[in-house]
Amino acid sequence: MSSITLLFTLLLTINLAVRAEFSKHFGSWLSEHFGEDVRQHLERLDLGPGGSFGGKKDDFHKVTKQPVIFVHGVSNTAGDMMLRAATHFHQHYNYTNAEMYGTTYANGNQGNPLQWAQYQMQCHYVKLVRALIVAVRLYTGRAVDVVGYSLGVPVSRKAIWGGRCVDTGEDLGAPLTKFVDTYVGVAGPNHGIALQVGGIQVPGCVFSVVPICNTRTGLYSGFCPAESDFLQDINRNAGYEGQHRFSIYSRADQIVGHTVCGRITSQVPQQHGEKVFADKNHDDTFYDSFPFLYKMVSEHVVE
Repeated sequence: MSSITLLFTLLLTINLAVRAEFSKHFGSWLSEHFGEDVRQHLERLDLGPGGSFGGKKDDFHKVTKQPVIFVHGVSNTAGDMMLRAATHFHQHYNYTNAEMYGTTYANGNQGNPLQWAQYQMQCHYVKLVRALIVAVRLYTGRAVDVVGYSLGVPVSRKAIWGGRCVDTGEDLGAPLTKFVDTYVGVAGPNHGIALQVGGIQVPGCVFSVVPICNTRTGLYSGFCPAESDFLQDINRNAGYEGQHRFSIYSRADQIVGHTVCGRITSQVPQQHGEKVFADKNHDDTFYDSFPFLYKMVSEHVVE
């Protein structure tokens, strides 16, 4: 984690508007209903400040808005970009800690700028996101909205879809579609990635020599229309991510790219609408999406 990112995380932790950890109330509820092991895996106190966020202050804390679950991207944690989104939702749209949630399904960048290449879409990551969706649904008694960013898009789509994991064969269960009101995928590599180099798109995962590009749980999209087992699994069916489905992406995304094998990689199959930026990079696509995210989850419209 860079010094600037660490400082930003610490400042957000100090700011009581959105705490970079689960509330004691939510943590205790998780322990009581799911067990201490699940609480520890979702709370991620091992990462220090920023491993998770969300939860009521006490039994009297009312949930008046549909809770939003933010799912981070590759080599991120809940406490950086997702917490920034939650802070925006609190400051501009009056969401409370009880209405915004996030966990860290991996371990962040661990001080290595190339750590992203070592991650893949493991069943363990999917199970953590799925567990949080189920927990927030039961904890709040409300349908939830899910916002995925970058690698968090295919991970969260699989978490909602359920079924068998392609790497372990574990059966996650039936789709969670009925629990999700709105799903938004932001800059997601649903069909793999195509790097932008000098305005030219270069296939990003033609070869499976690094974990992120492996043919089972990676973003492999080598010889068209070939995709990894994971991507084939989440794209085999459509319309399961929620009652309302949207995507936000940029034609100039230098990480995910725009088209892979002739398909717009960040579109969610059978989506109801999309917001397309012309010239934003990967991170700015997320940072500049907040007003559009709000309209999508609150009114189911694109502006």
